[in-house]
Amino acid sequence: MATTSDEHTLSLSEGRYLCGLLTLTLADDPPIGNSELADFLEVSAASVTEMFDSFEKRGLVTYQPYHGAELTACGERVAREFRWRRCAVQQFFEVTSHVQLHGEQAYRIGRLLSQEDVRELNDRVDLPCVDHCEATDLDDCDMSVT
Repeated sequence: MATTSDEHTLSLSEGRYLCGLLTLTLADDPPIGNSELADFLEVSAASVTEMFDSFEKRGLVTYQPYHGAELTACGERVAREFRWRRCAVQQFFEVTSHVQLHGEQAYRIGRLLSQEDVRELNDRVDLPCVDHCEATDLDDCDMSVT
């Protein structure tokens, strides 16, 4: 399985925060404030602060209290891979079996599959992105949920 070492060290919850941060970054210019991400993910602002602190120590975001956070190149790379995995799984289920997975379901399945397996799903539904989400803003794709 050809995945990043960062991916293996992130929990499902941590990946969700990174994906949420990427989604908000695609919608608006960073930095993204704690309350903005908290509202988007429907979590407490305190949990966002804790996550931002953890991510900053790991080099995934730059964070300034009362100002917000911005993905580093490494954090963006990881978030884009998670987002691509979720999109490929969700689109595969919708196209091949007309099953609409909730975002969380698709995200969990995408995390369990190898990169090669996700590529295979991606190829079967002919998605434009390969190995990572290539969206530059939310209008580039319909995967705007976390």
